[in-house]
Amino acid sequence: MNYDNYDKIAAFFSRHPLLLNALRLFNKFFTLAGFLCYPALLLLLFLHNNSGFFLYILIPGASFLAVSLFRHVINTRRPYERYHIQPLIPREKKGKSFPSRHIFSIFLIASLWIAVSPKAAFLLFLCGIGLAVLRVIGGVHFIMDVLAGAAIGIFCGLLTIWSCTLL
Repeated sequence: MNYDNYDKIAAFFSRHPLLLNALRLFNKFFTLAGFLCYPALLLLLFLHNNSGFFLYILIPGASFLAVSLFRHVINTRRPYERYHIQPLIPREKKGKSFPSRHIFSIFLIASLWIAVSPKAAFLLFLCGIGLAVLRVIGGVHFIMDVLAGAAIGIFCGLLTIWSCTLL
């Protein structure tokens, strides 16, 4: 996306404040859905004495730290920094846009749910897609940021599941 695309999107949402509020609300809802589903998954694994319980903490935690470190080192600018626009999703953070950690997290969590409940995983993947679209439209991430976050999240989730099969 370029400045003209963001300008058109911003103009549309400025004419439709209810839609802007909905965009912000869904951004929070999808983020919260992923955040709440991870401890729910851990609780479920713990209650069923799943032998991979600690790997479901260790690998995602290490992955999150690795992604955070990579973002810090690469430190790419966000759309609102590059194009000097006001993001539709309020944000003041500078840099650290690639890859999107929100998208990484929700796709990682969705992938982890595959082994426990494919239906729950599917719903979380839908939330992840919705969140990715909102974060790009909202001007806080570029398309490549969310695609990379999703790919890394899926890879790390499947790596966790595969590691558990080795136990």
